[in-house]
Amino acid sequence: MLIGGECVYMRAMYYAYLRLPMLVRLGIILFIILFSSAVLAHLFEKDTFPTIFEGFYWAVITAGTVGYGDYAPHTNEIRLLAIFLVFLGGSFLAFLTVHFASAVVKNENRFLEGKNMYKNKDHFIIVGWNERSRHTIQAIKDKVKTNHIVLIDESLEANPLYLEGIHFIHGKSSEDFTWIKAHIQKAHTVLITADANLKEVEADRNTILSVLTARGLSTTVAIHAEILTTEQATNAKRAGANHIIQTSNLASHEMVLSLERELI
Repeated sequence: MLIGGECVYMRAMYYAYLRLPMLVRLGIILFIILFSSAVLAHLFEKDTFPTIFEGFYWAVITAGTVGYGDYAPHTNEIRLLAIFLVFLGGSFLAFLTVHFASAVVKNENRFLEGKNMYKNKDHFIIVGWNERSRHTIQAIKDKVKTNHIVLIDESLEANPLYLEGIHFIHGKSSEDFTWIKAHIQKAHTVLITADANLKEVEADRNTILSVLTARGLSTTVAIHAEILTTEQATNAKRAGANHIIQTSNLASHEMVLSLERELI
């Protein structure tokens, strides 16, 4: 019965070990090998390694730096062990270098593809990528002197402002998870631009749905929404937009001013 209980305990320990991160598992294996090498060095050459600690020190230094020369084994068995430790240490260090380099590249790719969550606060969130968005982001950078800007867009495959340090979120602005990744709970201002690829009415509906989603996640953030049709301006305010930008009215006003200048 005791043997069966020990087997169950060992199996549980084994499964717990498998659930550990890969680097932790490798670290445990490396420690066991180094400690075993220290015990063997102490047993085979007690004059050279009077204590297990000195044997462990020698094993670590041999695996990490090929040794300092302060401890030199004399028996063939421990010399073979030293050769093994040198190859082990070189392989482990090479693996760590490749692993960390791969992790850095993977994180950069996630940042480029808009998969990383934004973690800062008091930032500006711009929804939709177009010329208006580009000019708005540049204006924020020039006037507010900040790079704490998040761009949300579902049509882009990569961050168009990667080199400028703008954080990109790839996703739909009508989905909660997209806004959560943009950290809307701590955002300063949200600007939702109209989708130029849709008809005016459809673009406004999409904008209003985005406003509803954003407002549902944050009751304090200031939301500016671009609305193309006059009829939907009231609905956008009902959805929670603080400010309505009617670009059609602005364009009409600019055209009238231009005609007036020509007529004068």
